[in-house]
Amino acid sequence: MVLKKQIRLLVVFLFMLMVSALSGNQVATVDSLKRVLRSTSEGETIDLLNQLSKAHAGLEWDKSQRYANLALDLSTSLQDKYGQAVAHTNLTNYYNYKQDYRSALDHATLALSEYELLSDVGAIASILRTIGVTYGYLNQTDQSLDYFLRSLMIFEDIEKESEIATTVVAIGDIYTQWSQPEKARRFFERALSINEKNKDAIGIIDSENRLSQTLMTLFQFGAAKDHLERALMIADENGSVQYMAKLYTSMGELYYHQLQLNTAQKYFLEALDMKQKFGDQSEIALALSDVGRIYQEAGETAKALDFYQQGQQLADSIGETSISAEIWLQIGELYMESGNQLKAVQSLLTGLNIAQNVQDLLTVERANLLLTEAYSRFGQLDKALVYQNALLLSRDQLNAQQSSRRIAELEVRYELDKREKELDELKASTLIKEIEFKRRFTDMWIILAFSITLMVIILIFIFYRSRLIRKAEKEKMEHILRIKADFIAMLVHDLRSPLTSVFGFAELLKMGEKPYDRIREIAMTIRSASKKMLQLVNEMLDLSKFEAGKMTLNESKVALKSMVLSSFQMLQPVASQKETKIDIDIKDGLPLCYCDGLKIEQVITNFISNAIEHTPRGSKIDVHMHEHQQQGRSFLYFSVTDNGPGIEADQQHLIFDKYAQFESGKSKTSIGTGLGLAVSRLIIEQHGGEVGYRDREPNGSIFYFQIPTEIAEDFAKTQPGEIKTKS
Repeated sequence: MVLKKQIRLLVVFLFMLMVSALSGNQVATVDSLKRVLRSTSEGETIDLLNQLSKAHAGLEWDKSQRYANLALDLSTSLQDKYGQAVAHTNLTNYYNYKQDYRSALDHATLALSEYELLSDVGAIASILRTIGVTYGYLNQTDQSLDYFLRSLMIFEDIEKESEIATTVVAIGDIYTQWSQPEKARRFFERALSINEKNKDAIGIIDSENRLSQTLMTLFQFGAAKDHLERALMIADENGSVQYMAKLYTSMGELYYHQLQLNTAQKYFLEALDMKQKFGDQSEIALALSDVGRIYQEAGETAKALDFYQQGQQLADSIGETSISAEIWLQIGELYMESGNQLKAVQSLLTGLNIAQNVQDLLTVERANLLLTEAYSRFGQLDKALVYQNALLLSRDQLNAQQSSRRIAELEVRYELDKREKELDELKASTLIKEIEFKRRFTDMWIILAFSITLMVIILIFIFYRSRLIRKAEKEKMEHILRIKADFIAMLVHDLRSPLTSVFGFAELLKMGEKPYDRIREIAMTIRSASKKMLQLVNEMLDLSKFEAGKMTLNESKVALKSMVLSSFQMLQPVASQKETKIDIDIKDGLPLCYCDGLKIEQVITNFISNAIEHTPRGSKIDVHMHEHQQQGRSFLYFSVTDNGPGIEADQQHLIFDKYAQFESGKSKTSIGTGLGLAVSRLIIEQHGGEVGYRDREPNGSIFYFQIPTEIAEDFAKTQPGEIKTKS
């Protein structure tokens, strides 16, 4: 009979494993458990009822309670201690959800006593942590810390890394509430380390967020920003919208503390939008308060008041009294700033009353401070004195609370030290037993030693192979860094020349009065040098956008002839200075082109300006455009021809390379970083076209590009007839 019962239990267990593996969500698990429940004995039923209760938790709490009570009644009648302990644990979670914390503590205490009788160490640690959470809901953080530390000690002893991470986060939260950021930081860093080791993405995001908030409290904004940016990247990769909203809120706080209100407002509004779609009501109330605070700092009183009122009403409706009290204080501050004495005092008193009802001493202290300030500002010094005394009293209460917390910490530390000694003694006795066990099983250790040796050989091979791979990757990275370093050096050189010119002429202006013509000449020189620097910076920005894949085209039907004429008119004064003639030859009846007109005009301007800059004084430049067919498609072909020195054949392949620097063929002068041509190539290729260069006989250069086009049936060919324009 016993054997049959064991076989039946094994079959049921395997069936449950199979069902849980195939189920994709909690609802499927619940349905599977119900099917198994119909064919089980009384002893098996207890376990399934507890599993059903756990499966319904978070979905249908009332059903979770019913299953837990059924499991408790049945396990009590059968004297199943483990079933009773699990049922009490499920009921603890239910009453915590219902905010009946006293009932939750009663069931948690019963569960703890049952687990201690069963010597289930992992379950004992878990229920201790649950008790700590419940005391936290009751604002009894001293008791909460005691249970968290006891739970942590057990989890460390049985080496449950994920449970350790969860527990140290809870301890860090307590130290955050106690305004002890240095202690909180150590616990959050430990949680982050464990989550990184376990590759727990959600745990990493949560730890990074909490750690960044602690660093903000310590005014380490740079480190806080690094943690938040990393967390945002991981949250985005995992599609975690809920955590994205929390991280946006933290980013808003970061920029708010640094008085970058516009950036902070952007993040707070984005967080509010996400929370309104996916967050709970308390999170939305806090987000509304954050947005109101930003508008208040920006001086937009009406908008700030609107968001504050929305947040306060929402907090009241869901019973979040602490949030409601804080928002009332923010509203009072807003009315103080606008000079409305009556509403300011009313709002502050409302916040004070709510905070006193929930015994939130920090909020009470803040309310008394604001009321003292308000009555002082409005000239009612007698009332200000009353709240000043109340402020001192609340601070005394806080100091007394902090003193009791320090005493509680010492008591907890003493208890932990005592238990650590007991554990050391237990470990010593266990070690003796292990030595005896090793002596009896020498052959087993020989086999184990052989296995370890084989494993070491495999690890050495893996290590050597990975080392070779890392070396190859390092050499590749060093090569890339050398290329980029050379490019940066060229970029700095190109920026330094015009910057030196600007600085020099600015010094000339500072030295004393000069004739108007000389001042005008200096100003034009400064403007020209500044324009060069601006052009180089704009090209760098365009290049960065292309490399990041963030450059978008605003395409529409445009006439490229107008683009050419616009570039010609802009560059004509520069050409006139160098006595350079520009001939423009554009065929009649060219089709309209579906492209980004501004980007194509940028390419045209770059080609013509390069020709003007790198040809001798008195040269001639030909600009040409026509339509041609290629493989059944229509293309617009544009070219710029000059009679300059040209480019050496061995350097022509570098012309459109963003990291290359080359010299003109005859003058041997440096052309520069070549960003304009590199950006031009990227623009044309994004339009599906091509860009190129060829020599002009007997000397000179031809830069050209062609882009595909379609003849627009809905647009008239608005281009004028063939022109021949000269400068």
